[in-house]
Amino acid sequence: MELGQARAGKLGQAQENWMDSADPAAAEEIGESASPTAPAFRRAFASWRGNQEILGNVSSLVATTGVTALLGFVFWALAARLFTQEAVGYAAAVTSAMTLLATVGMFGLGTFLIAELPRRAGTRANLVAAALLAAGIGSLLIGLMFVLVAPRLSESFRPSIGTLAGGLIFITGVVLTAAGLVFDQATIGLLRGGLQLSRNFGFAAAKILVLPVSAYLLRDQFGTGIALAWVAGTAISLIPVAIWLWWRGSHILAQPQWRILHRMGGTVAAHNWLNLAATAPTLVIPILVTVVVSPFANGAFYAAWMLVSFLYLIPTHLSTVLFAVAANDPPALARKLRFTLLVALAVGVPGVAVLGLGAHLLLSIFGPGYAREATLPLSLLAIAYLPVIPRTHYVAVRRATGQMSRAAVVLTIAAGLELVAVVVGAKWDGLVGLSVALVTVRCLAGASLTPAVVRAAVRGVPSRPAGGAPTHETPGRASACR
Repeated sequence: MELGQARAGKLGQAQENWMDSADPAAAEEIGESASPTAPAFRRAFASWRGNQEILGNVSSLVATTGVTALLGFVFWALAARLFTQEAVGYAAAVTSAMTLLATVGMFGLGTFLIAELPRRAGTRANLVAAALLAAGIGSLLIGLMFVLVAPRLSESFRPSIGTLAGGLIFITGVVLTAAGLVFDQATIGLLRGGLQLSRNFGFAAAKILVLPVSAYLLRDQFGTGIALAWVAGTAISLIPVAIWLWWRGSHILAQPQWRILHRMGGTVAAHNWLNLAATAPTLVIPILVTVVVSPFANGAFYAAWMLVSFLYLIPTHLSTVLFAVAANDPPALARKLRFTLLVALAVGVPGVAVLGLGAHLLLSIFGPGYAREATLPLSLLAIAYLPVIPRTHYVAVRRATGQMSRAAVVLTIAAGLELVAVVVGAKWDGLVGLSVALVTVRCLAGASLTPAVVRAAVRGVPSRPAGGAPTHETPGRASACR
């Protein structure tokens, strides 16, 4: 009796520990090894075993990040050798606009699939087909509107997408990017991250192979050849994955299930608003640099922005998988949140040091002009990794607890402040000024969001009402996001 009570007490203490396990067997191991004399590596190993669903899928995403980081670095470094710095700046703005409009055109459907697919075993293919078609049509219309309007509003876009060839390349890129993003997030919802790893590897490799050809065909000072290689790589990456799915018997051309999308319109709209608030600054800032400073300056800035964005993806991936896991197991949110926060710090802080100390060396690969203009901005932007951790985890917590509109309001305010800071900083002191202003705003935003994340990690959060979608909101709040 006393022995049983003692073991129960140890297990209860272990469940309150930051390294608690997700399954009873692993939890018991932690309980037995949580004494002050237990070796640290045994607790770490037990924590690893208890978070396999997070580590497995994050490993796939991190592998994707590693591969795309390396190959993306090669792509833009090669582009810097084949094109002028001004052309690289134009192309960076165009590809950023493609991704931004694709995110808008997705209507939040990628994140919606993460939450819904685990709950709909019999209709997954139909739901994915509906999401892909809706994202494709939406992004097509948005891309067409941008091509017609943007060149008239800003001279920076007139030479790059104001021509027939540039406009067609741009619209095609927006549609294909939207389809690729929806597919990637659907694989996360199915916990089959290897598929998105394969597609992203194909995209990263294909655009490098196409770049010399596009440079030969469209070697101008406006980066049209770079944009063509980007779009061609996206198209090529989707083909082998579709063939593989068809060969394995998956219904890649299933009948779309529009009824679910229509019924969950409020939730989808909330997801889209939150996605835009979270990702818009990353995509809009290179565009602003092109317009406010110059395409030439944006060529150097984008090299630094690309490098630091790879680092930012670590907490982003961790929080994405945290949301996918918590959507199916809400009581585990606090334990999983503590684990992902620790991993984000353990992996990311050394990355900050590497980027800060090696900024000049890394940028020199692109060329002396890139290193001369962007070394200090890169070192400054690396510091912003720390406030990105609470920001991304705040989004995951609010999604998992059905409070997307609340998170969207907070992140919209933060995004607006960031964009204003970039414009003011750029006018004040170019790339260095905008970097200082951006880091300052992000640190303030991160500090304001940290208490909510810490409370969720320590105390947990209330469970969602049963019977709804994993990210269900009350009808009033959902409709307010339409």
